[in-house]
Amino acid sequence: MISFEIFKTIGLKLVSEYGILGIFLIGFSEPIFQPIPTEIFMVAGIASGLDWKLVLVAGALGTLAGSIITYYLASKYGEKLALKLFKEEDYKKGEKFFKKYGIMGFIIISFTPLPFEIICWVCGAFEMPFERYLFAVFVSRILKHGLIVLPIIWGIDGFSDIFKYI
Repeated sequence: MISFEIFKTIGLKLVSEYGILGIFLIGFSEPIFQPIPTEIFMVAGIASGLDWKLVLVAGALGTLAGSIITYYLASKYGEKLALKLFKEEDYKKGEKFFKKYGIMGFIIISFTPLPFEIICWVCGAFEMPFERYLFAVFVSRILKHGLIVLPIIWGIDGFSDIFKYI
């Protein structure tokens, strides 16, 4: 059983000690293996005083870089390795969705509870064209991260106590 507490502790430590670089590293790890969405740590970084624009860019670029690794591993080792890493039911859901909707499906599915790393593995295993894959990763992360970050910087109340909830 995966302990989410260890990922939370490490992520918060990365943000508090390394700032923007910590956000990048968390973003990098998310599409490979890290089960906690990068946005949670982005919010923590902004709440601790990091520049929201740099947080947004670091999260998106980190995720893009990690997605390249995931694509490579999935295209090389395919479904066999993915099924060792993820529940077969989740993997099959991702596969079905990818086959039906392609690049737009990737962007849409990044807003669902299906873990982001699973859809990245599916895209690599089924060899989505690499340029389209990179485009879909980048667009989906900018949209999702932006939808989380922008309300915070626009002054929604209650985010100063964010550390109580993560």
